[in-house]
Amino acid sequence: MTSPKKSSLFGALGVAAGLLLALGAPSCDAPVNDVDPPLILGMNIESTNITAGVTIDVSAEAVGAGQLSYGWTSEREDGSEGGDFADPEVEATQWTAPFEEGVILLRVSVRDARGSVASRAVPVRVGAAEDADGDGYAVVEGDCNDADPTIYPGAPELPDIIDNDCDGLIDEGSEDVDDDGDGFSDVGGDCNDTDEEIYPGAPETVDGVDQDCNGLIDDGTDAFDDDEDGFSEDEGDCDDGNDSINPASPELLDGVDNDCDGVTDENTVGYDDDHDGFTELQGDCDDGDADTWPGAPELPDAEDNDCNGLVDDGSFITDDDGDGFTDLAGDCDDANPYTHPGAPEYLDGLDNNCNGQIDEGMDTDDGDADGFSEADGDCNDADATIYPGALELDDGVDNDCDGLGYTNPPTAIGGLATALPTSCGAVELTAASSFDPDGDTLDFNWFFTTQPPVSDLTDDDIIDRTSMNSSFVPDSAGYWAVAVQVTDGTYTSAPSTIGFTVVERDNNQPPVAIFGAGNIAEMGNSTCTNGPYGGCQSCDSCALDFDAGTHMLVDATASTDPDGDPLYYDFEASHASGDGGIPAITSNGDGTANLELTMATVCSINSVGTYEVGVTVRDCNGASSNTTMILIYTCDPDL
Repeated sequence: MTSPKKSSLFGALGVAAGLLLALGAPSCDAPVNDVDPPLILGMNIESTNITAGVTIDVSAEAVGAGQLSYGWTSEREDGSEGGDFADPEVEATQWTAPFEEGVILLRVSVRDARGSVASRAVPVRVGAAEDADGDGYAVVEGDCNDADPTIYPGAPELPDIIDNDCDGLIDEGSEDVDDDGDGFSDVGGDCNDTDEEIYPGAPETVDGVDQDCNGLIDDGTDAFDDDEDGFSEDEGDCDDGNDSINPASPELLDGVDNDCDGVTDENTVGYDDDHDGFTELQGDCDDGDADTWPGAPELPDAEDNDCNGLVDDGSFITDDDGDGFTDLAGDCDDANPYTHPGAPEYLDGLDNNCNGQIDEGMDTDDGDADGFSEADGDCNDADATIYPGALELDDGVDNDCDGLGYTNPPTAIGGLATALPTSCGAVELTAASSFDPDGDTLDFNWFFTTQPPVSDLTDDDIIDRTSMNSSFVPDSAGYWAVAVQVTDGTYTSAPSTIGFTVVERDNNQPPVAIFGAGNIAEMGNSTCTNGPYGGCQSCDSCALDFDAGTHMLVDATASTDPDGDPLYYDFEASHASGDGGIPAITSNGDGTANLELTMATVCSINSVGTYEVGVTVRDCNGASSNTTMILIYTCDPDL
């Protein structure tokens, strides 16, 4: 039995056929035309049984008088429009089926130049969408290749020159395709291939994004701390490519503004901090006082203004020549011990007694027959043991008439003979300006007063430390201070201290830490004695016994430095596993260390302990490396 809808549709087709027949066989009463009406030779439909939503090609073949025009329509069984034509007024076009199932009548009408019309229709069945490849998507649902189950909307895009996800793009999102068109794919290092402003080498901007794909955010901008010293350019770092230059860095004598305050080398030994024309390197003994510099006028201020090692010498309150009188006390020549108020007058063209008269009342008679009269300089012409050049005795008397006593304390004056000290380079020191008023022979002693925190040097590392000229090799950059004292056998001078900054040598290479081949593993044994429990043996302790002592020598002297710099060693040890106590390790200062440990065991039970020993090797530029080794020690009772 035919459904009402089908009967209606085929009824419509019958009417159309009847119309075509009527047009093809005019009645006897109709006028006869000279030209036949249009004739539709055929309709070309790509398929008459299709999936909902699919687009197919349709065309018509017709002949007729003059220029022909076409008109395409689609009708459902209820007479409503069904589907869409790409262009309904051309001979060949495309039609897209609706998403509803059913039968659609596709009709084409052809009109000739006289206005005569011919029409023809073909029914097309529209069915449910079919997923031909079983990937979950039919063509109507966007599957652009329903014969390949790996191709469907949302499928992973692969680098295979195929549109796997049916979005109209080929290979987008795959690692070797530049999706954002910035010249770089994921394989090429693009860390965000959806943003054309993000790629390797892109300009970095302050936005919290890694534009140049180097793993750092905002690096190279003024807001980023590029050298990881705790300061960015925005925070005052004047060289963000050097971690030793920032607002908190100590100023070094290196021609660089290390602390970014706009001043270079201030507060170092090479900078004239008080602007008096002299630096510490040039002999300024107080570079914070503009009144103190080599050759400055000596003032009565308890300071060594002229930096000669003497305080207030030459000032009117100081007895510079040691004759018991100052300028203030009436000494008219405080540089001459034979000139002071009450001094004997000598025949020397000077006012020795400071009374305003020269050589008055000179006595040319040698009263004590010692070969010198007062006019000849005898400061006591009544004592034959006192005269110019006599042997000075420790008797509280000026025996040789030089105005000085038997013994006077010496003065130490130290100086730096190296203009710009660098780590690993020798620093030359001199105390050549030291003196003794009595001309006594001086003994020297050099020692450190300030060293960088990482320095391992001791006073014994100063070469010729008991000589007038000495030197040492700094084991690190930073601020150093070395002092010298002199002694004449009776008196020791106050220390004279030289402060200076040692700068790090350029292009330094780090050392390589290496333990010697004999230190990879060591084993020791102990012997137990019978215990109180019937053959059970007992060991109270099991101690290492190497080198005729209770320690093992750990050797790291195989370590090397590419620059040939001297090396400094720091050892450490820990208990890694097994039996045994915490080991103790003592550095010998020569690249070796003593390792001491004790293991306890009872009866016949073997005891094994594992220990980790490490060494950090540092060169004199501060570069370092480290290495570790494992020591295994067995306490094996002798059964």
